[in-house]
Amino acid sequence: MDFLSQLALDKVGYTLAALANLIFFLLLLATKANNLPRLLLLGWTLNCCAWAAYYLLSGAVPYDNAFSLLLELTRYYLLLLFLLAVLSSGTRQAGQLIKSKTVALLTVAMLLWYLLCYWQLISVNLIFTGSLALCILQLAFVEALYRRSAENKWQYKPLVISLSLSLLFDFVLLAESALFGEVDSQLWAARGYVGASLVPLMLLSVRRIKAWGISVYVSRDIVLQSSLVLASGAYLCLLAIAGFYIRYVGGTWSNLLQTTFFSLGFAMLALLLFSGALRRKLKVYIEKHFFANKFDYRQKWLELTRLLRQVDLSQTEQYDTILQAWLTAVGYSRGCLIRLPTNAPAKCLATINRAALTADEAVLLKRYSSAYALQHWLVDLSETDDNFVRQQQDLKNIDAQLLLPIHADGELWGICMINTPDVDKQKLNWELRDYLMLVTEQTASYLLLMEASKTLSENAQFAAFSRMSSFVVHDLKNVKAQLDLLLQNVRKHKANPAFIDDVFDTLDAMQQRLNTMLSQLNTKRNQRETVSAFDVGTMIQSVITQRCATKLPLPVLQVVTPCQVRFDKERFASVIYNLLDNAQHATAADGCITITVNTDKHNLQLEIVDNGCGMSEDFIHQRLFKPFDSTKGNSGMGVGAYDALHFAQQHNGQLLVNSKPNIGTTFTLVLPLH
Repeated sequence: MDFLSQLALDKVGYTLAALANLIFFLLLLATKANNLPRLLLLGWTLNCCAWAAYYLLSGAVPYDNAFSLLLELTRYYLLLLFLLAVLSSGTRQAGQLIKSKTVALLTVAMLLWYLLCYWQLISVNLIFTGSLALCILQLAFVEALYRRSAENKWQYKPLVISLSLSLLFDFVLLAESALFGEVDSQLWAARGYVGASLVPLMLLSVRRIKAWGISVYVSRDIVLQSSLVLASGAYLCLLAIAGFYIRYVGGTWSNLLQTTFFSLGFAMLALLLFSGALRRKLKVYIEKHFFANKFDYRQKWLELTRLLRQVDLSQTEQYDTILQAWLTAVGYSRGCLIRLPTNAPAKCLATINRAALTADEAVLLKRYSSAYALQHWLVDLSETDDNFVRQQQDLKNIDAQLLLPIHADGELWGICMINTPDVDKQKLNWELRDYLMLVTEQTASYLLLMEASKTLSENAQFAAFSRMSSFVVHDLKNVKAQLDLLLQNVRKHKANPAFIDDVFDTLDAMQQRLNTMLSQLNTKRNQRETVSAFDVGTMIQSVITQRCATKLPLPVLQVVTPCQVRFDKERFASVIYNLLDNAQHATAADGCITITVNTDKHNLQLEIVDNGCGMSEDFIHQRLFKPFDSTKGNSGMGVGAYDALHFAQQHNGQLLVNSKPNIGTTFTLVLPLH
């Protein structure tokens, strides 16, 4: 372990700096861009690589010999040229930049300064002071670059940060060196680490800045391996530092402590390096934070939304449209959408470019349902490392690569099986898994919404039919009331010819009404109303005489202002009867019910007043006009007041209610005369 305890930390730093700059140089060299910033960046990076390698191999003191001085000044000179090129027009060529007065003046000044230092015409303190001035000039250029980046600050920010930190470190190093006339060894040892650690920021900025057109490609595996190597180097440096500390304070126990410490340290390093779980987590972290996404999620989301909008609930191909949207979003060519009912065989809802569900596939889906019924787990059948895939005996007859589960209310609703030719298949990594989860959730939500809409539509049809039936039954009660009245009077007046004529007229009206009700049931909708002119008072008196006479108290009609209106006479009569029938049920036999007919310039006002049991405010607001909610028990349908309110609203009128418990109720029906 002596080589670790005696390890020169400055050598490690400059080794890392040389390797980092060499990798950066090779990446830039592999790009196809051919512009001035790239060329200058290549030169500066190569110089930094040579600079770090020289101090690593020679162990020379900085600014102590001609070559060291040449490397330092060349490094500053190339960085100044690079900053000048970035600050100027991005389309300028190398020849144009060299011919500019600023570059010419800078070149002459740097050459004269090197000759003065080389011939030792100035003191060491002045050499450090001159380098310090160059450092300040570079910082000024970096600050100008940040100000001019404007809306592109996000692209240039890593570049500005990396250069600023490096130059600020050099500023501190050179300022102390100019003050004391020599370079501080500890600061100089740290300079290699600073240079190495800032290269990733440079790489990130180069990838971001679109104006340069430098498309640097870095393999994910290379980044993973490099990260592990750098982490191992940093770990070994920490071991070396700890070794120095243990030797310093360990006393007679130093050898034992060092041996134990380094053994445990190397064991932990080996455990971390060979841990598959750690490598997978590190790879996912690197891919998430340092690489562009494989998919343009905004474009894919818009495309998926447009495809799902094409689903037409009235067409039989709705499942095919949803499956096609699924395949298009992923970029696959064939698939199958399967419903998995509880305690029933799998049902194929749609297929595209493939056969229907086979027996082997049905068995596979049954096994998947048993294994992952409560989990949103996507399975890649081409991934042999997956536990579920390893348990399957034969997958040759399975025309699917990915199994995408669809869940509803915490249960497995169905599965989408998709596949594509081998050349287009995608590996199910973390990004594709997240993307498929996103697509599956969106498409499944639309699919379940479509299913719910179909169920709701069917229920609405049944509800409409049930509602129509309720109104028909209510009208049948009215017909029955007329029949009861006829049977009650036939014994008394059967010998009266006028009564017989009236009976036939009533039966004829009842037949027409029954025909209308049967037609409504057959067509499942209300028939168009037949509008006619009639006298309101005469019609109400007919309702009282023919329909309300079987029950007490008998309503009393008061016509203040006679008038004629144009409505559906039968419908209007039914509304009046419903209101009067409700009043009779709410009023004792010895009570009183009065219906008053009155008009003003624009409206007909019918006021029905009773002294019955009355209603509370809560009952009026919560239950009175609620359909199918009756206080009459089995004898009522709960549609009388609702139908009256609907009739008033349909003709731009009002139905007003004023009631007090144990005192009585007043219904006021207001209808326009014209």
